[in-house]
Amino acid sequence: MAPVQRHWLDNVYLVYFVLHIPILFFVDLVPFYPRAMWATPDAPLSFLGDLRVYYLETYKDQFFAPPPAPLPSFFPFFAVLELVFHLPVSAWAVGALWPSSTKAGLSGRAELLLLVYGLETVITTATCIWEAWLWDEALITLKEKAVLLGGLYGAYFALAAVLSVDMYARLLRRLDAVDQRKKVQ
Repeated sequence: MAPVQRHWLDNVYLVYFVLHIPILFFVDLVPFYPRAMWATPDAPLSFLGDLRVYYLETYKDQFFAPPPAPLPSFFPFFAVLELVFHLPVSAWAVGALWPSSTKAGLSGRAELLLLVYGLETVITTATCIWEAWLWDEALITLKEKAVLLGGLYGAYFALAAVLSVDMYARLLRRLDAVDQRKKVQ
């Protein structure tokens, strides 16, 4: 069997994971930090509060609206998934996808983990897109929804879908190769 070569999409995934880590820390995981650290102008991490305000004002993403805006019941759970699953997988993926560590391509275990990551991301992002599509137009206009859902969430969804299909295809090739070897024996 010929050696596995590094796939060109691995570079796309590497860029995604490198960017995803700071986004997690600066946007998605901020509610896990003590409010005193970021929620007031004199707080040591006040730039995180400013960033959230900018994001909300720019994209009207109601998932990031301050209280008393109600969050859908699933959203805090999705945030926990980002902390306990996305963050560790993203950190691991940067190392696994770094060019010097993958000259021979990803291992089957790496592909399986990235398949699970991709599927989880597709499902949770699709859920957020559906919920956001239903937001009242008094909060966010149809044009603003198109930017938020088509641009930000849509791109995130599309990349996760490509990752899922790619990892599934890679794993399927591995399994087919094993089946072929069994037939030859």
